[in-house]
Amino acid sequence: MKVLVLGASGFLGSYLGFALRGIGHDVFGVSRRAIPYFRHNTVVSDLNNLAEIIQGGDYDLVINAIAVASHEACEQNPDTAETVNSVFPGLWASAARESGSRFVHISTDAVFDGKNSELYVEEDASNPESVYGITKMRGEKSVLTANPEALVLRVNFFGWSQSGSSGILDFFVNSFTRRTTITGFQDYVVSSLYMGDLVDAMMALVERGESGIFNTVSATPLSKYEFGRIVARYTGLSADSMAAGVLGEAKGLAKRGQNLSLSTAKIEGVLGDPMPSTEAGVKRALAERDALMDYFGASER
Repeated sequence: MKVLVLGASGFLGSYLGFALRGIGHDVFGVSRRAIPYFRHNTVVSDLNNLAEIIQGGDYDLVINAIAVASHEACEQNPDTAETVNSVFPGLWASAARESGSRFVHISTDAVFDGKNSELYVEEDASNPESVYGITKMRGEKSVLTANPEALVLRVNFFGWSQSGSSGILDFFVNSFTRRTTITGFQDYVVSSLYMGDLVDAMMALVERGESGIFNTVSATPLSKYEFGRIVARYTGLSADSMAAGVLGEAKGLAKRGQNLSLSTAKIEGVLGDPMPSTEAGVKRALAERDALMDYFGASER
């Protein structure tokens, strides 16, 4: 399959190059900076040019992994967040439809307000309170309006970053290794899925011709504190430097929902298998780490 990844230098986009190439797909990328590890990558300075790239490449699948993903950055620059998270995805989805390419849009659990005591299902009303959540919710609507056959994945994921310092997994491993004093929020609960498991589920949905919205997350919602304890257990590091804390008391963070546990019933019904647990994802991440870092460190070949 010929696949185009929009946002190839980002956290998820860079992993997509590794994972999709590993299972035999011909992977192309678009990014704002050169990335020697990503084969067939095009550097662009203007996101307005992406529709032309999508239509000119005869791609089987286009995956949009571009977003202003920082809650804080979205609060500081709401107009930019609106353009990148809401407006552009609809244009790119339309371009994919016109060129006959399947389109996958990566959304987020933050489209919900986190006040529900039950697992959120796909049909639940979105009620985000942050600029990030609002713009991502609008992005979902713009994608499906422009391209009803598109696949929209609501995700929360973890993995290794190229820099070794950008993701939550990096954060806990680095903090425990250095014995840095940190806080693990006990009241911030998410269904975080390892990126490798996310790619597996995404491609299974694509191969089945699915469209619409799917919660593509772990089957085991956990607090950030519990996640940290699992990381410590499987790395053999001590979690003694982590104190239990409360999200509402944290300073410098933009507002976000506290219980973003999503139901996996719909995707499990389609795929016929349970979604992996966060714990299983941590074990898989540790097993893949050397291969991924080797990929990031390799020059184009």
